[in-house]
Amino acid sequence: MHGRDHELAALGARAAAACRGETGCAVLTAPPGYGKSTLLDGLLRAPVCRDMTVLRAHCGEAAGGAGAYAGLRALFAPAGAPALERPEPEPGADNPAVFLPGPGGTQRFTLTPAYPVFRRLVGHVLRLTARRPLLLALDDAHHCDEHSLRWLEFLLRRAAGQPLLVVLARSSGTEPRAPRAWADLLAHPAVSAMPLGPLGTDAVRALAEQVFGTRVHPELAERAATVTGGNPRTAACLLRELRRRGAAPDEAGAHQAWELGGGMAARSVRRVLDRQPPGVRRVATAIALLGSARSPERVAVLAEVDRAQTDEAIAVLRHAGALTPDGTASVHETVRTALLEPLATAQTADTHARAALLLSDAGHPAEEVARHLTRLPGALEPWMTAVLRDAAARAEQRGAFAEAAGCLRRVLEAEPDDGETRLRLALAVAPGDPLSAVPLFRAALAGAADTRARAAIAVQYAMACLSVPLPAVCRAEILGALETAGDALESGPERAPHLPDQVAAVLLLMGRRGTGAVAREHRGTAASYRPRTDRHQTEALAALRTALAGHSREAALKGARRALAMPSPQQPPWLQFTAAATLVLADETTEAHTALDTMLRRAGDEPTAWVRVLAGSLRSHLLHRDGAVLDAAAEARSTIAAAGRTGGEARLVTARAVLASVLVDRGEPQQAERLLERIGRAEANGSALACLLYLHTRARTRWATGHPRQALRLLRECGAVQETAGVLNPVLTPWWVDTCLILAAIRPAEGRELAEQGAERARRWGTPRALGLAALAAGVLTPGRAGLDLLAESAHELSRSPAVSAYARAEYALGRALLVHGDEAGARERLRRAAGIAGGCGALALAEAARSLLLSAGGRMGHAADAPTGGLLTTTELKVAGLAVSGASNRQIAQRLFVTVRTVESHLTNVYRKLGVRRRDQLVDALRTLHGRSWPLPGRPVLEGA
Repeated sequence: MHGRDHELAALGARAAAACRGETGCAVLTAPPGYGKSTLLDGLLRAPVCRDMTVLRAHCGEAAGGAGAYAGLRALFAPAGAPALERPEPEPGADNPAVFLPGPGGTQRFTLTPAYPVFRRLVGHVLRLTARRPLLLALDDAHHCDEHSLRWLEFLLRRAAGQPLLVVLARSSGTEPRAPRAWADLLAHPAVSAMPLGPLGTDAVRALAEQVFGTRVHPELAERAATVTGGNPRTAACLLRELRRRGAAPDEAGAHQAWELGGGMAARSVRRVLDRQPPGVRRVATAIALLGSARSPERVAVLAEVDRAQTDEAIAVLRHAGALTPDGTASVHETVRTALLEPLATAQTADTHARAALLLSDAGHPAEEVARHLTRLPGALEPWMTAVLRDAAARAEQRGAFAEAAGCLRRVLEAEPDDGETRLRLALAVAPGDPLSAVPLFRAALAGAADTRARAAIAVQYAMACLSVPLPAVCRAEILGALETAGDALESGPERAPHLPDQVAAVLLLMGRRGTGAVAREHRGTAASYRPRTDRHQTEALAALRTALAGHSREAALKGARRALAMPSPQQPPWLQFTAAATLVLADETTEAHTALDTMLRRAGDEPTAWVRVLAGSLRSHLLHRDGAVLDAAAEARSTIAAAGRTGGEARLVTARAVLASVLVDRGEPQQAERLLERIGRAEANGSALACLLYLHTRARTRWATGHPRQALRLLRECGAVQETAGVLNPVLTPWWVDTCLILAAIRPAEGRELAEQGAERARRWGTPRALGLAALAAGVLTPGRAGLDLLAESAHELSRSPAVSAYARAEYALGRALLVHGDEAGARERLRRAAGIAGGCGALALAEAARSLLLSAGGRMGHAADAPTGGLLTTTELKVAGLAVSGASNRQIAQRLFVTVRTVESHLTNVYRKLGVRRRDQLVDALRTLHGRSWPLPGRPVLEGA
């Protein structure tokens, strides 16, 4: 009865009107399974029917085949009651079993022999209505015989003004046994049709909650309603099967409902199609082929049937649950596959060709025509390649790169020498699988003769394969094309204004400075095509180049934000990655996470493994450098798992390096070294950034295992790579700070020049992190009060930055220096703070060192509830914290986020630990201490109405 309140109320109103003396007839019409019988049951249970005489019968297919008057016998003569075999009934007998003919009569209806029976049965009904209002209900009335239907029409004319209601339930998916009698009955003014529509999402949700006995996720109800077409019986079967299989009523259960319901619908469609004539099967195939571009006229043309047959076939398919209730779309892709099964393999190409031509002539979008052209084997006609190019361009604009790649592959098969198409195909393939795009990029690069064209291709080639360790020959090709561009990009009649910046930025990322050399063998040769340069990509690359060079934080931020301001869907994923990397270096943490979220969102509902690895690697690095050690480890492991499922082990340099750094922070350097051994130097050389991170992490592991000289060698190598590439930003990999910290214990004088160079670059970059690291490097090398002042300055600057673990290190260094200078009270304060901050963010090795030094100085650990020790909260933890400070209970938070109360409690525990608090009333101050006083508290707008 879910979702049938309106229909039940309408039937109740008709019954009440009948009790007042208004004769009426209601015809319930719906496909099988829509709940006609259930609705009748509900009507008969209603209070209005308690004072009525109710006669109800089921006119099944077998009863309908029992000949004339079968429906009336089922209604008025109880099953099994013997019919009296008398040619002439006794006068005054009022038992319909006496005057209704027995079963088996097959005569055609004529009024003359039927009139005596009609008259006597009407008299019987009138005598019943004289006692009490009468309700006659006949289920499955589409099987009813003509004699019974004609009598019902006769009754409505003779019983006008009597307390009588007739309710007939008939299936709209079955041809009635007596169509002409039905037409005449429906034309009677007392008869009103009441079609039952499909259940809406709210009704299916109520049904699901009845089946599962608990609240269900809205997506589960929505998907169940869609895949079942709103058919109550099918929806109930689906939901019960889901529960039997142990599915939970959550998002995962919604996915199971979609897949299971699609299979159920497909099996039902196959059974229906097996019983249908060839015309219906051809219509089904045409509907599946045309998809959203179908109309009854086009379906009729493609199926080679007339419009009437098309409408009939659509009705059959709709009632079978193959189509949505309005008949405009398949309910599931598996149903579409089932509709295509009647199409023989030999007919596939011809049918697709006819469908493409039909849609093209009708002026449909190129994408709809291309779906058929991509399935055509063999050579293509010229108009077909033009349509495929247009469809690919439109798909690129939407960011549907896989769809564009399918179109471009067919074009390239038809025109294998088209260099522009090859490059477009490489760019379309790269977001999903950069390794598969490499041969295409190489062929495009080899086919380009002009220096500018080669440089533009090399830029796209390098950035599309940013996280892929390329073979040496591929790197040499890219570097050759970039380094030999030189002056040619700034001169000539067709100067490329944006390309020099792009070339310089990519060279920087690959660890090379621009040489300015000119490749004479390419100069002056006409290009067969010229890849366009994109302003957004130029902005992003120029911003990253500025950030890596450490020139101007403001200029880098301005360029990155412009690149992200209005990113169109056709932008490749690496554009958001490049802008996010710039934001990371500028310590704009929140904006960097947003850019990575945008990168994943623009990659679709299911981002490819490459996009997940690229975004996850940078996010794990961002989390680690900001001190969220545990979150960084979780993100790195998630990234490794994502790549491992697709065989992308070679792309894990950054994620493994981050995980190794976490192990060092946790006091497990030996395990970190074993992890780094799996990377290898060859893989780390995939890009300058990966190489730098690998070398820096390797140095940290050597230092932590007690090999400072080996660590120094690796750190200096890291610095040499940066200097060679022109990467002068002091916070990219702070190798120089670690070098100064090691030298402070063995040869302080050797580190002062490096500290001064680092300080100069830090002042130019200007972030609190950079300034704090510079003061730390100088402070550990400077003796006396001057060194203490520098370390105090370092702690102050780093406390204003997101670098929580670096802040803990500065506090530790200051506490240790104070202890050496005899200020035990000051040392204990600083060491206690360092231990609390480091422990809170997961840097256990530093926390233990600070704690040990504190205890040796006669101190003990406090709670330090006022110190923001947790680093960055995850997105879910931030939502939970925001809802908590807004006053929501754990149960309200769970309901809002569709999780369990236990999950909320777990998130809150992590929030308390990271923020160093114990109670909810401390959350507001802790969040604002961590993010700034002006930071808006999350969750308050979300809580409205909770």
